[in-house]
Amino acid sequence: MQILLKANVDKVGRKGDIVAVSEGYGRNFLLKRRLGIIPTAQDIAVNKSNLAKKEALEQEKITLFQTIKKDLEDYKLTLEFKSNEDGHLFGAVKESDILEALNARFDNVLNKSMIHIASPIKAIGEYEIDINLHSNIKTKIKLYVQAKK
Repeated sequence: MQILLKANVDKVGRKGDIVAVSEGYGRNFLLKRRLGIIPTAQDIAVNKSNLAKKEALEQEKITLFQTIKKDLEDYKLTLEFKSNEDGHLFGAVKESDILEALNARFDNVLNKSMIHIASPIKAIGEYEIDINLHSNIKTKIKLYVQAKK
């Protein structure tokens, strides 16, 4: 039985996929819970055009992230925070602090989930920050934390 999924279903498929499932599972679970429909020829055509649009958008995104990756590879970010005489910060550097500085430079393309800090940054110094732009586009930046004067 062919089912066009209207929602993501674990171990079956994602929203918009046309999947082959057994009759009982399709009728008693997917159709009954309105997680999918039996696709008509029109549904299949609309689904194909939607998939083509999604693929084109995804390709644009990947191209954009690859250019941003090239810019980020040599990027050195300097942030200033209040600290004591020993170099310990009053608080910690958060992803949102880094995101704000990067988005000012890269036109608000990045989001907070792309920035990964290995351990809390609570002292003045030099750090490497992982940036995951896409599932297979990853880079690192140098972060210099300085005392605010």
